[in-house]
Amino acid sequence: MPWRPNFELAAAAGWGTSAALCMTIGAASGLPLSPFAWMAALGGGMGVHRAYQAWRHHQRKARLAGKRLKFASIKELQARMKPGAIWLGNGFEWDQPHTQLCYEILKRDKSKILPKVEQMGAPWIHGVSMSEEDLQLPINDTKGHLLVVGTTGSGKTRLFDLLVTQAILRGESVIIIDPKGDRELRENAQRACAALGKPEKFVWFHPGFPEKSARIDPMKNFSRATELASRIANLLPGEGPADPFKSYAQMALNNVVQGLVLTGRQPNLVNIRSHLEGGLDDLVIRSVSIWCEKQVEMWEDEAKPFLNNAKGKDGKALALIRYYREKVHHRAPNTDLEGLLSMFEHDRTHFGKMIASLLPLLGQLTSGHMGGLLSPNRNNDFDERPIVDMASVINLGQVCYIGLDSLTDAMVGSAIGSILLADLASVAGDRYNYGVNNTPVNIFVDEAAEVVNDPLIQILNKGRGAELRLLIATQTFADFVTRLGSEPKARQVLGNVNNLISLRVTDNETQTYITDGLPTVRVKYVMTTQGSSIGTGGHETMQFGGNAGERLMEEEAELFTPALLGQLPNLEFVAKVSGGRLLKGRLPILKE
Repeated sequence: MPWRPNFELAAAAGWGTSAALCMTIGAASGLPLSPFAWMAALGGGMGVHRAYQAWRHHQRKARLAGKRLKFASIKELQARMKPGAIWLGNGFEWDQPHTQLCYEILKRDKSKILPKVEQMGAPWIHGVSMSEEDLQLPINDTKGHLLVVGTTGSGKTRLFDLLVTQAILRGESVIIIDPKGDRELRENAQRACAALGKPEKFVWFHPGFPEKSARIDPMKNFSRATELASRIANLLPGEGPADPFKSYAQMALNNVVQGLVLTGRQPNLVNIRSHLEGGLDDLVIRSVSIWCEKQVEMWEDEAKPFLNNAKGKDGKALALIRYYREKVHHRAPNTDLEGLLSMFEHDRTHFGKMIASLLPLLGQLTSGHMGGLLSPNRNNDFDERPIVDMASVINLGQVCYIGLDSLTDAMVGSAIGSILLADLASVAGDRYNYGVNNTPVNIFVDEAAEVVNDPLIQILNKGRGAELRLLIATQTFADFVTRLGSEPKARQVLGNVNNLISLRVTDNETQTYITDGLPTVRVKYVMTTQGSSIGTGGHETMQFGGNAGERLMEEEAELFTPALLGQLPNLEFVAKVSGGRLLKGRLPILKE
């Protein structure tokens, strides 16, 4: 056991002393030196052997005190990277011998057997192994996605630094969604692009720095117009799809989006809000006019009798609706257009009440500088801020850092993250259906419970076929339950993740979730027995008897005790990877 006294050191000192005495006596006695030299050589050899054993034992004991933090530059990281693998730092594969040693430590008074340390956590957990090596995770394993769990300050962001930088150095597209807006993570990603010789690949979005931020269009990519309505409606609070207010809001959004598409305009958050809040008359006029122009020859002459007495935009819109229904509908019906017309005719007071929860959301996403950031005007030549969307980032192989600034406004930050993930799911669907020679795309989502939604679940389910690798981080299992509203749905999310890296976790339920499914091992222990007896028999009036014994026993134990996850020092982790391996490692800190 590494905590026992270093008996080998005393033995080495004894052998060395005896060798020195032999030579001293030989020199002082005047006798032939040959026998003394032989004895001194024997003593010296044994002393060296014992000294090596003493050094080894000292090393084992010293490892229980932990190791200094490891720093690595981007050049050092490049040297450690291997083709087809991700470097996770240094560590070892956890197996039965490590469990056995933990069992021996935990059943003793740790204050008496372990070195005293000032750092947070229990460094002896990593010290149960005498050796460590570079931990390499095959890239193919990450096609099954990766979940990172760890409490505040345990090292999640530094792990993201390591994984993001390696993805950039491999020349792959990277999308980072960071609710906190960690500046160091952003700068490390930018530095990695510069190290690759392509600093122009890096773009970043942050609502807190509108003058420097890139502009991003979350409504740019869609296959069907109904996707955009769902993309916004899913941000609304409600009791699922059956919620009447949410359903009505989605219908209203869909009608406006269909009208914009019909008139040849790109839907965005600003023009959707404008039509819902400012009136639908202009959109109705343009939609009916464009549809009639496509379907009816000389339609304007035919519509003149309907328009002669129309006053104002409202009157013109109602007249065109009447013309469409009486003269066009039976020849060229358009169900998408009819939804917009019916909504325009609906009682405006009731309509306003039904979308009362939608307008504040659109207001948050379009007010002030948010309008220009999330609904960019592509015709404004004076605005030099770059415009990106999920498809362009992927197709151009860019690195896009998205800071949500959730500390300033959690509701808006969550909405931005969710709508961007929905846009990403649409792009993933196109890649899955039509993609040829898709290049890998790495998506990093920190504090994933703040933005998790149905599109994120779809990416987890089907992202592998679209070459999307998702890496999500959270603090506890309960975060997903709270966000999604049910434990089964939370388990559905996490059940799609094949790899898990756990840093320090203090939540009992999360600890149990992480260690569930690990195999059990057999640990040995010594059972000591003793007893005594008093009896009578034969010619003696009294007999005394006693016994003592030891038995080597075995029992089943968990491969890794869940409670130890709460004692991991900062930047140390346990990883469950595809194939059933359990790794124990420690992370480096990337430096400039």
